Amino acid sequence: MRKRKRKTWQTYTKQAVKALLVIGVIDANIPYILALVDKDPCIELGHAFITEIVAVILGYMIKAYLETKSERKQELEEFQAGMNQQEDL
Repeated sequence: MRKRKRKTWQTYTKQAVKALLVIGVIDANIPYILALVDKDPCIELGHAFITEIVAVILGYMIKAYLETKSERKQELEEFQAGMNQQEDL
């Protein structure tokens, strides 16, 4: 039998973070593109978009860390509850 490939769906937050990062990277290159076509580049825009990228990444990393921590805590509580049930038998 052939194994079916399991489809993994990205969560909403992953899609949002990916979209923000793509937009941030594109927008961070705007000052360089303006400099190439001899227009006055707005350096502050580049810094703002880099800050946006870093903020999005840090926010997502903190969210992922807290979710993982709570999942591990839940697993530990379930394991300890199972150990207590075995001792009662």
